[in-house]
Amino acid sequence: MESPKKASTNVPLESWSKITRIIRVCVKILGCDVTSPNFRMWWLTYSVIGAIFFFFACTGYTIYVGVYVNGDLTAILQALTMVGSGVQGLTKLLCTASHSPLMCLIRNTYEDIYREYGEKGGGYTKCLERSIKSTWNIIYAFLAIYFLAMGLLISFPIFYLLIFKKKLMMLLFLVPLIDHTTDRGLVLLSVVHAFLILVGGFGNFGGDMYLFLFVTHVPLIKDIFCVKLEELNELLTMENKQQEVSAILSDLVALHQKYAKWVGKSIYLKSLTILFLIILFSMLRGTEKIFSMILFAQLLTACLSILATISCIFMKAWPAAPIYLGYSAIVLYSYCGLGTLVENSNDSFTREIYTGPLWYELPVNEEKMIILMLAKAQSELSLTAAHMMPLSMNTALHLTKAIYSYSMILFNYLN
Repeated sequence: MESPKKASTNVPLESWSKITRIIRVCVKILGCDVTSPNFRMWWLTYSVIGAIFFFFACTGYTIYVGVYVNGDLTAILQALTMVGSGVQGLTKLLCTASHSPLMCLIRNTYEDIYREYGEKGGGYTKCLERSIKSTWNIIYAFLAIYFLAMGLLISFPIFYLLIFKKKLMMLLFLVPLIDHTTDRGLVLLSVVHAFLILVGGFGNFGGDMYLFLFVTHVPLIKDIFCVKLEELNELLTMENKQQEVSAILSDLVALHQKYAKWVGKSIYLKSLTILFLIILFSMLRGTEKIFSMILFAQLLTACLSILATISCIFMKAWPAAPIYLGYSAIVLYSYCGLGTLVENSNDSFTREIYTGPLWYELPVNEEKMIILMLAKAQSELSLTAAHMMPLSMNTALHLTKAIYSYSMILFNYLN
């Protein structure tokens, strides 16, 4: 008697589901499971927003005490050091919550891609596995960065007290009615600081992972497109395969439109005698719509935070400042690297359309579809910061130069 065959499993789909579950757990803790079909802002979400505004209010109180009570203008720079993280977290929460249906649609679309192509095996599975591996590497890297930054910020005052016998605050802001000059007050203030560090860390990590998850999967569509091109070329070298060629060409056009932009019309392929409705959804355009303001806030506040942190280092006001400076710099360059990734993917997509297919083996009517894809590939969408500046490593270089110039001005002023 033959043993029953073991049901085949879609390993890439299982890995994708595991990744999305991990990210959703991190944001669900803060009431921000924005990719849930039933997401609604509830008391936990509003509590997180309230905690962010509490941090802003405490920062304003700290500036008031420093400037008007102590007469120290440098207190403004010190207090603004971590305001950037609060602005980033609030922007990520509000933008992703307002686009929750679109977030859910993008996640489900990628899940459908993993479900469809994971079962086909061969080159498709290799593309999916390569994308999953890259995603895991990013998650592990950012988990290490965030947990290391949070752990160091929380534990550094304890280390400093044990080694140098001096008391330090975790963060550079005061809380009304808490006297940080007393032991009891410092402990209570440290508890508030640690709580806000954890809330900010989990919230920013979840928002970053959704952005990185969606953007780093944009090249996956291009990779699948390349595998289909190879199948098309193989069929073109065979005889009596016109029906299969037409089907794959239809898939190629649909994949390109899914990658590129919204198409509000139907395309009729006469050689197929069918009406082919192109998918009315763009992964890249949807991602850019959700995260454009987030990217702008991220770049602007990261630069301001880096400048404020450098000022703390110059004034020797916050011994833990290098920790936050390193975190801010890594996040800034990581975000700009996403833009370069998309630019490279766009160039590669255009090159594959131009050089990949054996278009001269196609009927004239279907050659026009290649021309259509090539024409649309000339003006692909790229990531921008609120449509004001392109997101790329070139932008990061210009920002670094500006930060360096202002740092030198600040150094000369403080000295």
